[in-house]
Amino acid sequence: MSKSHLPHYFSNAIQKQMGELFLSTGIADLGIAIILLYEPIFLYTVIRYSVPEVLLFFASVYGLYILILPFGAKIVSRYGYDRGIFFSIPFMIAYWFLLFGSADVRWFIYFAPLAYAIEKSLYWPSFHSIVARFARPGQTGREFSALYAIINLVHIAGPLAGGLLVQRYGFNVAFTVAAAIYFCSFIPLLWSHSSFTTKDYHFHDTWELYKQYPMKFLGYFGFGEELLVLTIWPIFIYLVVSNYAGTGVVVTVATLVSTALALYIGKITDRNNKIALLRSGSFIYALVWLARLVVSTSYGAFIVDALSRTSKDLIFIPLATVTYERAESTDILSYVVGFEQALAFGKFMACVIGIIVFTMTGSFAALFITAGVFSLLYMLI
Repeated sequence: MSKSHLPHYFSNAIQKQMGELFLSTGIADLGIAIILLYEPIFLYTVIRYSVPEVLLFFASVYGLYILILPFGAKIVSRYGYDRGIFFSIPFMIAYWFLLFGSADVRWFIYFAPLAYAIEKSLYWPSFHSIVARFARPGQTGREFSALYAIINLVHIAGPLAGGLLVQRYGFNVAFTVAAAIYFCSFIPLLWSHSSFTTKDYHFHDTWELYKQYPMKFLGYFGFGEELLVLTIWPIFIYLVVSNYAGTGVVVTVATLVSTALALYIGKITDRNNKIALLRSGSFIYALVWLARLVVSTSYGAFIVDALSRTSKDLIFIPLATVTYERAESTDILSYVVGFEQALAFGKFMACVIGIIVFTMTGSFAALFITAGVFSLLYMLI
């Protein structure tokens, strides 16, 4: 296997496939970062969806994703991980086109969740399988934290750039720029000449893993909090800050603060008990969700967002490391599908519970408490 040489942060040189994934992810996430923060804000401010309707939109995304994911995994198992990522690219661009085009053609909004679910069903089995298959034993945490740091770095520039584009030129221009950048993420995949092939995927294999590790997969339901942090928290920040560019500034600076710690957490993960780190991080993260209850200014939003991103790193890096190690030691695609399906179900449930909670209370605080409870589920992993 050919290798990519990076600084001595790693004990051994990373494999070529991981290097290609680093580059592809960096390009793709720059495009995503420009627009991701503003997707729920667009639904709220332009489409005039209420908070429960925003949650219903994303519930439809994850409900479809749960159903489509095994079929996406079969495509990935047949054509390979790199092609799975390549096949997903048009569906992400179609999702953005349908979402932002719905401002003019309202029925587009009903097809956007399907395009997004198909994109996820092709991209995430491929992404996770590459990491599980090609990360070097003993430094999985460092390799993933480096990848995670790349994602965070582009998410420093992305929200600010997106906010300025939306503020000055509108959502359509921001979408066009994001889509053009995202499309270029296929270029590093052209360099891939891996001869590695997977066996044909069958959902029965994932079902057997569910029966073998029921509580561990239940722990992935904790990602319900991520659904709320990606949909409700941006709307809340926008309401506090009152403009798109200001919202981008808050998230950009907060991400800059948290990114500096991601690589260090990766080293800690490789050298310490990952489950202990995960459980302590889950408790701290739940407390940070409660801190959102007192946010009323842009400065407060920045402080809490920075704390949230840093404490989430304490969970996500050891969680991902454990997940990839388990996947590599069992059956990669079968475990990855189980992980993503459980994650998606947690997000679907967060939407449903969030709709009920907000309809009854009309309170963002109640949603923050709900997210804090979800985050405690990570301890089961």
